[in-house]
Amino acid sequence: MKNLSRKLAQFNALPWPDKRIFLAALLQLPLFWMGLRVLGLKRYQAWLHRKPHHDSGMLTQEEVMRMGALVNLAARHAPVPATCLTRSLLLCRLLQRKGTDAQLHIGVRLTQAELEAHAWVEVAGTPVNDRLDISEQFAAFNGILPLAAFQSP
Repeated sequence: MKNLSRKLAQFNALPWPDKRIFLAALLQLPLFWMGLRVLGLKRYQAWLHRKPHHDSGMLTQEEVMRMGALVNLAARHAPVPATCLTRSLLLCRLLQRKGTDAQLHIGVRLTQAELEAHAWVEVAGTPVNDRLDISEQFAAFNGILPLAAFQSP
């Protein structure tokens, strides 16, 4: 009960615009999680891009970074597993709906003979929901690579 009281106090301490973003992310994360599982990344992205973007003016860099932090915070409290792809896809869509040119990046790296994949969002070349050096840690690629690209010769 003490933990719940602490979480509610932290939520109440947020300014109203941050509360709205946090709640929107918390409610939409399960939908994005389900959309990815049902449609797959390529079809789900195509479906998301069918809906028009709302241009409510450019967000400042501070607002963009704050939105990234709030989506990450909501992901920690989501009722579904909020993977990097789920939260990055949601953040990218939220930023694009605000008129911000956000780009979803998916990268891979090989560590100890294991292939790891990671997703993050960048605005003007700056990672929004991850470490600033994330693009140095993972080799990003555009589009979806065919399965054959990951098989040894």
